[in-house]
Amino acid sequence: MKTNVIDNIYNNTVTAYAISAAWELGLLERLEASEQPVNLAEFAAEQDLDSPSVEAVTRGLALAEVVHLAADRRTAVRGPQFAETWAKKGFFYWLTRGCGDLFRTMPELVRNERRTGDYVTRDYKAIGLAARDAGFSYVDPTFYKIIADRGLSVGADLGCGSGERLIKLAGRDPEFRGIGVDIAPGALALAKASVDEAGLADRLSVVHGDATRMEFRPEFADVEFVCTFMMGHDLWPREECLNSLKLIGEAFPKATDLIVCDTYRSDLAPTEQHPVFTLGFETAHAVMGQMLPSLGEWTEVLAEAGWRTADIIDFDLPPYTALMHLTREQAE
Repeated sequence: MKTNVIDNIYNNTVTAYAISAAWELGLLERLEASEQPVNLAEFAAEQDLDSPSVEAVTRGLALAEVVHLAADRRTAVRGPQFAETWAKKGFFYWLTRGCGDLFRTMPELVRNERRTGDYVTRDYKAIGLAARDAGFSYVDPTFYKIIADRGLSVGADLGCGSGERLIKLAGRDPEFRGIGVDIAPGALALAKASVDEAGLADRLSVVHGDATRMEFRPEFADVEFVCTFMMGHDLWPREECLNSLKLIGEAFPKATDLIVCDTYRSDLAPTEQHPVFTLGFETAHAVMGQMLPSLGEWTEVLAEAGWRTADIIDFDLPPYTALMHLTREQAE
Protein backbone atom coordinates (compact mmCIF):
# COMPACT_ATOMS: atom_id res chain seq x y z
CA MET A 1 0.00 0.00 0.00
CA LYS A 2 1.36 3.40 -0.98
CA THR A 3 1.88 5.95 1.79
CA ASN A 4 1.88 9.73 1.62
CA VAL A 5 3.40 12.58 3.62
CA ILE A 6 0.72 12.49 6.31
CA ASP A 7 1.09 8.72 6.73
CA ASN A 8 4.84 9.24 7.16
CA ILE A 9 4.27 11.90 9.81
CA TYR A 10 2.12 9.46 11.77
CA ASN A 11 4.66 6.64 11.51
CA ASN A 12 7.58 8.93 12.35
CA THR A 13 5.76 9.94 15.53
CA VAL A 14 5.75 6.28 16.56
CA THR A 15 9.45 6.09 15.74
CA ALA A 16 10.16 9.08 18.00
CA TYR A 17 8.55 7.25 20.92
CA ALA A 18 10.40 4.07 19.98
CA ILE A 19 13.76 5.89 20.11
CA SER A 20 13.05 7.12 23.66
CA ALA A 21 11.82 3.72 24.80
CA ALA A 22 14.78 1.91 23.25
CA TRP A 23 17.22 4.25 25.00
CA GLU A 24 15.56 4.01 28.41
CA LEU A 25 15.28 0.22 28.16
CA GLY A 26 18.93 -0.17 27.17
CA LEU A 27 18.29 -1.49 23.66
CA LEU A 28 20.06 1.39 21.91
CA GLU A 29 23.08 0.91 24.16
CA ARG A 30 23.15 -2.81 23.43
CA LEU A 31 22.97 -2.15 19.68
CA GLU A 32 25.65 0.53 19.89
CA ALA A 33 28.03 -1.77 21.75
CA SER A 34 27.46 -4.93 19.71
CA GLU A 35 29.09 -5.83 16.41
CA GLN A 36 26.82 -8.86 16.13
CA PRO A 37 23.04 -8.98 15.59
CA VAL A 38 21.13 -8.51 18.84
CA ASN A 39 18.70 -11.32 19.59
CA LEU A 40 15.58 -9.47 20.72
CA ALA A 41 14.01 -12.34 22.67
CA GLU A 42 17.25 -12.91 24.57
CA PHE A 43 17.58 -9.19 25.29
CA ALA A 44 13.98 -9.10 26.54
CA ALA A 45 14.57 -12.09 28.81
CA GLU A 46 17.79 -10.60 30.24
CA GLN A 47 16.06 -7.29 31.06
CA ASP A 48 12.75 -8.88 32.18
CA LEU A 49 10.86 -7.20 29.34
CA ASP A 50 7.86 -8.32 27.32
CA SER A 51 9.31 -9.81 24.16
CA PRO A 52 6.52 -8.83 21.70
CA SER A 53 6.72 -5.25 23.01
CA VAL A 54 10.49 -5.16 22.42
CA GLU A 55 9.89 -6.41 18.88
CA ALA A 56 7.27 -3.67 18.34
CA VAL A 57 9.65 -0.97 19.57
CA THR A 58 12.32 -2.30 17.22
CA ARG A 59 9.86 -2.18 14.30
CA GLY A 60 9.45 1.53 15.03
CA LEU A 61 13.21 1.94 14.79
CA ALA A 62 13.42 -0.15 11.63
CA LEU A 63 10.84 2.02 9.89
CA ALA A 64 13.32 4.93 9.91
CA GLU A 65 16.36 2.72 9.23
CA VAL A 66 17.70 3.27 12.71
CA VAL A 67 18.10 -0.51 12.75
CA HIS A 68 17.81 -3.34 10.25
CA LEU A 69 15.31 -5.89 11.55
CA ALA A 70 15.68 -9.45 10.25
CA ALA A 71 12.83 -10.84 8.15
CA ASP A 72 11.88 -13.20 10.99
CA ARG A 73 12.03 -10.20 13.40
CA ARG A 74 14.26 -12.12 15.79
CA THR A 75 17.43 -10.04 15.49
CA ALA A 76 18.39 -6.46 14.80
CA VAL A 77 21.58 -4.65 13.83
CA ARG A 78 22.49 -0.99 13.53
CA GLY A 79 21.08 0.71 10.44
CA PRO A 80 22.32 3.69 8.40
CA GLN A 81 20.52 6.17 10.68
CA PHE A 82 21.75 4.64 13.94
CA ALA A 83 24.80 6.86 14.51
CA GLU A 84 22.84 10.08 14.17
CA THR A 85 20.02 8.68 16.29
CA TRP A 86 22.53 7.73 19.00
CA ALA A 87 23.95 11.26 18.93
CA LYS A 88 20.52 12.91 19.11
CA LYS A 89 18.64 10.47 21.36
CA GLY A 90 18.51 12.96 24.24
CA PHE A 91 16.41 15.36 22.14
CA PHE A 92 13.83 12.64 21.48
CA TYR A 93 13.79 11.79 25.19
CA TRP A 94 13.24 15.45 26.07
CA LEU A 95 10.31 15.59 23.64
CA THR A 96 8.51 12.34 24.41
CA ARG A 97 9.35 11.74 28.08
CA GLY A 98 10.33 15.07 29.55
CA CYS A 99 7.57 17.04 27.78
CA GLY A 100 5.26 14.16 26.94
CA ASP A 101 2.41 15.36 29.17
CA LEU A 102 2.71 18.89 27.84
CA PHE A 103 2.26 17.83 24.23
CA ARG A 104 -0.41 15.27 25.12
CA THR A 105 -2.53 17.90 26.88
CA MET A 106 -1.72 20.80 24.54
CA PRO A 107 -5.37 21.28 23.44
CA GLU A 108 -6.27 21.94 27.07
CA LEU A 109 -3.23 24.04 27.90
CA VAL A 110 -3.82 26.62 25.16
CA ARG A 111 -7.26 27.49 26.58
CA ASN A 112 -6.97 30.73 28.55
CA GLU A 113 -9.20 29.41 31.32
CA ARG A 114 -6.62 26.70 32.04
CA ARG A 115 -3.56 28.98 31.97
CA THR A 116 -3.43 29.84 35.66
CA GLY A 117 -1.03 28.77 38.37
CA ASP A 118 1.31 25.86 37.70
CA TYR A 119 -0.71 24.52 34.78
CA VAL A 120 2.02 22.60 32.92
CA THR A 121 3.33 19.20 33.97
CA ARG A 122 6.77 18.09 32.82
CA ASP A 123 9.04 15.26 33.96
CA TYR A 124 12.10 17.13 35.20
CA LYS A 125 14.04 13.97 35.94
CA ALA A 126 13.64 12.94 32.30
CA ILE A 127 14.54 16.46 31.17
CA GLY A 128 17.68 16.29 33.31
CA LEU A 129 18.69 12.97 31.75
CA ALA A 130 18.02 14.31 28.26
CA ALA A 131 20.03 17.48 28.88
CA ARG A 132 22.89 15.47 30.35
CA ASP A 133 23.07 13.30 27.24
CA ALA A 134 23.12 16.29 24.89
CA GLY A 135 25.61 18.16 27.06
CA PHE A 136 28.11 15.32 27.16
CA SER A 137 28.46 15.32 23.40
CA TYR A 138 28.32 18.95 22.43
CA VAL A 139 28.50 21.53 25.20
CA ASP A 140 30.36 20.17 28.19
CA PRO A 141 33.90 19.91 26.71
CA THR A 142 33.89 23.64 25.99
CA PHE A 143 32.65 24.37 29.50
CA TYR A 144 35.30 22.18 31.16
CA LYS A 145 38.04 23.92 29.20
CA ILE A 146 36.89 27.36 30.39
CA ILE A 147 36.93 26.24 34.02
CA ALA A 148 40.41 24.71 33.66
CA ASP A 149 41.84 27.68 31.76
CA ARG A 150 40.49 30.10 34.36
CA GLY A 151 41.76 28.00 37.28
CA LEU A 152 38.36 27.95 38.99
CA SER A 153 37.81 25.38 41.74
CA VAL A 154 34.57 26.33 43.53
CA GLY A 155 31.36 26.54 41.53
CA ALA A 156 27.58 26.64 41.66
CA ASP A 157 25.31 25.16 38.99
CA LEU A 158 21.85 26.76 38.90
CA GLY A 159 19.28 24.35 37.57
CA CYS A 160 21.79 21.56 38.08
CA GLY A 161 19.52 18.79 36.77
CA SER A 162 21.30 15.46 37.21
CA GLY A 163 24.33 17.10 38.86
CA GLU A 164 26.58 15.42 36.30
CA ARG A 165 28.42 18.62 35.36
CA LEU A 166 29.63 19.16 38.92
CA ILE A 167 30.45 15.47 39.26
CA LYS A 168 32.63 15.63 36.14
CA LEU A 169 34.43 18.74 37.43
CA ALA A 170 35.08 17.04 40.78
CA GLY A 171 36.46 14.02 38.93
CA ARG A 172 38.86 16.22 36.97
CA ASP A 173 40.07 18.25 39.95
CA PRO A 174 40.50 16.63 43.41
CA GLU A 175 40.28 20.09 44.99
CA PHE A 176 37.04 21.08 43.28
CA ARG A 177 33.99 21.84 45.41
CA GLY A 178 30.53 22.56 44.07
CA ILE A 179 26.92 23.29 44.90
CA GLY A 180 24.01 22.22 42.74
CA VAL A 181 20.84 24.29 42.95
CA ASP A 182 17.49 23.22 41.52
CA ILE A 183 13.83 23.96 42.14
CA ALA A 184 12.40 20.66 40.87
CA PRO A 185 12.14 17.78 43.38
CA GLY A 186 12.73 15.18 40.67
CA ALA A 187 15.94 16.85 39.55
CA LEU A 188 17.13 17.30 43.15
CA ALA A 189 16.56 13.62 43.90
CA LEU A 190 18.42 12.60 40.74
CA ALA A 191 21.34 14.93 41.48
CA LYS A 192 21.66 13.80 45.09
CA ALA A 193 21.57 10.14 44.10
CA SER A 194 24.21 10.77 41.42
CA VAL A 195 26.50 12.60 43.87
CA ASP A 196 26.13 9.83 46.46
CA GLU A 197 26.78 7.13 43.87
CA ALA A 198 29.94 8.94 42.79
CA GLY A 199 31.15 9.11 46.41
CA LEU A 200 31.46 12.90 46.29
CA ALA A 201 29.08 14.02 49.02
CA ASP A 202 32.05 15.46 50.93
CA ARG A 203 32.80 17.92 48.11
CA LEU A 204 29.46 18.38 46.35
CA SER A 205 26.12 19.38 47.82
CA VAL A 206 22.66 19.81 46.34
CA VAL A 207 20.21 22.41 47.64
CA HIS A 208 16.71 23.53 46.78
CA GLY A 209 16.60 27.00 45.29
CA ASP A 210 14.93 29.20 42.71
CA ALA A 211 17.37 30.71 40.20
CA THR A 212 14.99 33.61 39.65
CA ARG A 213 15.09 34.57 43.34
CA MET A 214 18.52 33.61 44.60
CA GLU A 215 19.48 34.57 48.14
CA PHE A 216 22.87 34.49 49.84
CA ARG A 217 23.67 31.44 51.95
CA PRO A 218 26.87 30.91 53.93
CA GLU A 219 27.83 27.99 51.67
CA PHE A 220 27.78 30.37 48.68
CA ALA A 221 30.46 32.65 50.15
CA ASP A 222 33.48 31.06 48.41
CA VAL A 223 31.90 30.30 45.04
CA GLU A 224 34.18 31.48 42.21
CA PHE A 225 31.89 30.83 39.26
CA VAL A 226 28.19 30.40 38.62
CA CYS A 227 26.87 28.45 35.66
CA THR A 228 23.47 27.66 34.29
CA PHE A 229 22.68 25.31 31.43
CA MET A 230 19.51 25.18 29.36
CA MET A 231 17.35 27.08 31.82
CA GLY A 232 18.48 30.71 31.54
CA HIS A 233 15.34 31.51 29.54
CA ASP A 234 13.37 30.80 32.71
CA LEU A 235 14.73 34.11 34.04
CA TRP A 236 12.94 36.13 31.35
CA PRO A 237 11.15 38.45 30.41
CA ARG A 238 13.72 41.25 30.35
CA GLU A 239 13.10 43.16 33.55
CA GLU A 240 12.68 39.96 35.52
CA CYS A 241 15.91 38.66 34.01
CA LEU A 242 17.78 41.81 35.05
CA ASN A 243 16.48 41.44 38.60
CA SER A 244 17.36 37.74 38.72
CA LEU A 245 20.89 38.41 37.48
CA LYS A 246 21.29 41.09 40.14
CA LEU A 247 20.17 38.65 42.83
CA ILE A 248 22.56 35.98 41.50
CA GLY A 249 25.43 38.46 41.68
CA GLU A 250 24.55 39.33 45.28
CA ALA A 251 24.04 35.69 46.32
CA PHE A 252 27.54 34.78 45.08
CA PRO A 253 29.59 37.87 45.99
CA LYS A 254 33.01 36.38 45.14
CA ALA A 255 32.01 34.91 41.78
CA THR A 256 34.14 36.35 38.99
CA ASP A 257 32.73 34.22 36.20
CA LEU A 258 29.19 33.61 34.96
CA ILE A 259 28.59 30.97 32.31
CA VAL A 260 25.17 30.89 30.69
CA CYS A 261 24.52 28.18 28.11
CA ASP A 262 21.06 28.31 26.65
CA THR A 263 18.99 27.74 23.55
CA TYR A 264 17.78 31.02 22.14
CA ARG A 265 14.91 31.98 19.85
CA SER A 266 15.62 30.98 16.25
CA ASP A 267 13.23 33.36 14.45
CA LEU A 268 13.00 30.84 11.59
CA ALA A 269 10.21 31.31 9.07
CA PRO A 270 7.27 28.93 9.78
CA THR A 271 7.77 27.01 6.54
CA GLU A 272 11.56 26.78 6.80
CA GLN A 273 13.00 23.37 7.60
CA HIS A 274 13.74 23.23 11.34
CA PRO A 275 16.63 21.22 12.80
CA VAL A 276 16.08 18.69 15.56
CA PHE A 277 14.84 20.17 18.87
CA THR A 278 14.10 23.72 17.66
CA LEU A 279 10.40 23.37 16.81
CA GLY A 280 9.68 21.23 19.86
CA PHE A 281 11.56 23.57 22.18
CA GLU A 282 9.89 26.73 20.89
CA THR A 283 6.42 25.14 20.81
CA ALA A 284 6.71 23.82 24.36
CA HIS A 285 7.79 27.18 25.73
CA ALA A 286 5.04 29.01 23.89
CA VAL A 287 2.48 26.70 25.52
CA MET A 288 4.20 27.24 28.88
CA GLY A 289 3.90 31.00 28.47
CA GLN A 290 7.67 31.35 28.67
CA MET A 291 9.40 33.99 26.58
CA LEU A 292 12.49 32.87 24.66
CA PRO A 293 15.02 35.67 24.09
CA SER A 294 17.14 36.02 20.98
CA LEU A 295 20.93 35.91 21.28
CA GLY A 296 21.03 39.67 20.83
CA GLU A 297 18.56 40.19 23.66
CA TRP A 298 20.69 37.96 25.88
CA THR A 299 23.91 39.88 25.28
CA GLU A 300 22.20 43.23 25.90
CA VAL A 301 20.71 42.23 29.23
CA LEU A 302 23.92 40.57 30.49
CA ALA A 303 25.90 43.73 29.75
CA GLU A 304 23.33 45.85 31.56
CA ALA A 305 23.52 43.50 34.54
CA GLY A 306 27.22 44.33 34.95
CA TRP A 307 28.94 41.36 33.30
CA ARG A 308 31.60 41.71 30.59
CA THR A 309 31.44 39.31 27.65
CA ALA A 310 34.59 37.21 27.51
CA ASP A 311 33.36 34.88 24.78
CA ILE A 312 30.22 33.66 23.01
CA ILE A 313 30.38 30.20 21.46
CA ASP A 314 27.59 29.00 19.17
CA PHE A 315 26.82 25.28 18.79
CA ASP A 316 25.30 23.30 15.96
CA LEU A 317 23.80 20.89 18.49
CA PRO A 318 21.67 21.76 20.27
CA PRO A 319 20.79 24.12 17.41
CA TYR A 320 20.48 27.83 18.20
CA THR A 321 22.37 27.32 21.43
CA ALA A 322 25.18 29.52 22.73
CA LEU A 323 27.57 29.38 25.65
CA MET A 324 28.06 32.90 26.98
CA HIS A 325 31.12 33.31 29.20
CA LEU A 326 31.05 36.50 31.25
CA THR A 327 33.36 37.98 33.85
CA ARG A 328 33.42 40.76 36.43
CA GLU A 329 35.79 42.08 39.02
CA GLN A 330 35.72 40.17 42.30
CA ALA A 331 33.57 41.90 44.89
CA GLU A 332 35.34 43.17 47.94
